[in-house]
Amino acid sequence: MRILIVDDDPKLCAYLQEALASWNIPSQSVTNPLLVPSLVQETFYNVVILDVVMPEKSGLELLAEIRTLSPDSKIIMMTGFADKGMAIEALRLGALDFLEKPITLDLLSHAVHRALEMQKIELEYKRTLVALQQSQQELLVKTQQLEEANRELTETNKALSVLAQSIEKSRKAFEERMVMKVRSLILPLIEKLRQDPDLQRYEAELAMVVEHIENLTSGLATNLQIATALSFSELRIASMIKNGMTTDQIAAHLHISPDTVKTHRKNIRKKLKIVGTKQNLRTYLSSLDQ
Repeated sequence: MRILIVDDDPKLCAYLQEALASWNIPSQSVTNPLLVPSLVQETFYNVVILDVVMPEKSGLELLAEIRTLSPDSKIIMMTGFADKGMAIEALRLGALDFLEKPITLDLLSHAVHRALEMQKIELEYKRTLVALQQSQQELLVKTQQLEEANRELTETNKALSVLAQSIEKSRKAFEERMVMKVRSLILPLIEKLRQDPDLQRYEAELAMVVEHIENLTSGLATNLQIATALSFSELRIASMIKNGMTTDQIAAHLHISPDTVKTHRKNIRKKLKIVGTKQNLRTYLSSLDQ
């Protein structure tokens, strides 16, 4: 806390400094008003007690300069030649108070402490405002960073989605190529072997191999869910069910009893988790191809 006293009367300056010191308020005085602008530029004064009438420069002129150079300083005007117009002009230019000489200590104490208290509130408000503006700026930066991160994440998710779709298409295309190669290369070769007279005794085995390959390269066998859930026998029966064969037809074709086929049907429904539903097994198996 620091107070500047500006008056061309050295005795009054000393008197005011002594009074301020008794209130534990440090002060500095100057009798030449022309020195004031440089002083308020070099040092911040909480309060400036300023005489109105001085030979070198008017206190009202100096008031305007101080308000420009140190807008947070509070200014108390004093004069021995007060009039209403002068007081109004001083307040218009930014003075906080206007005291008439001779100045009483009670009135001076009240004016100075009032100025200091008002300044304390204003400076605290400004600090709070600056802190709030800084927080708003930081929040804006964080918001922009978050929006940028969200944008990058969205783009990454899109890229991953496209990649996943590409991988899925590649996988399906690979499976289809493998099925086509097996059917187009291996099956003709086995058919050629079946026509060889020297291999007639292996007709049954070769026919079984053909049947196995056809089952394995059917739409159900290339479905990962079906291929991993069902045994080979269940997969074979599921393919026949999908192709529209009845329980009796499957039993006759595989040379097993209809009860065995029914047991397989129950196991297939259980492994595919459609037990207890009214969903038709053939319809469900056909839907997996789609």
